[in-house]
Amino acid sequence: MARRGGERGVAPVRGGVAIREARASDLPALARFGAGLVRLHHAMDPRRFFLVEPLEEGYTWWLGKELQNPRAVILAAETRGRILGYAYGRLEPRDWSVLRDRCGVGMDLFVEPSARGRGLGRRLVEALCLRLGAIGAPRVVIQVAWPNREARRLFAAMGFRPTMAEMAREIDAPPGPRNGPVRPGATRPRHRR
Repeated sequence: MARRGGERGVAPVRGGVAIREARASDLPALARFGAGLVRLHHAMDPRRFFLVEPLEEGYTWWLGKELQNPRAVILAAETRGRILGYAYGRLEPRDWSVLRDRCGVGMDLFVEPSARGRGLGRRLVEALCLRLGAIGAPRVVIQVAWPNREARRLFAAMGFRPTMAEMAREIDAPPGPRNGPVRPGATRPRHRR
């Protein structure tokens, strides 16, 4: 696809860092960052966020597939051939299950720890919003893990407003006196009266 490899979508270089559309050659770095996001989320709430190894391999497959998706936007922040961070989002259709009209959905934002504190996350989000808008998104919805206060502050400072909060509860059936513990996914046998 022409839009993935060319210079279209390259943001101006500021501070020696260019924000550009990701390429297949970026996948090892992006997969490493994506795996870092998974590990961060899993550490926040291991019952909500899965951790399936090998994470880097899974992210390489997923983002590689998304590079071919015309509704997906994957941006890389690069300086002197080194990837410092990325942002990933998709144009999504109306979704009745969450009452969300057509919009861009920001999925991932990651900046290498050594590059944080210089506005790179903000630049990636701004560039992601511009690209999603260019492919038809009237708004962008960002998903952020609730314990990630730093990310929530960044997004609020950028004009994002809270609209939904996901809440989770585990379904743990109490063990029965005759049946013992119930394995996840198993059902209790029915008793005849």
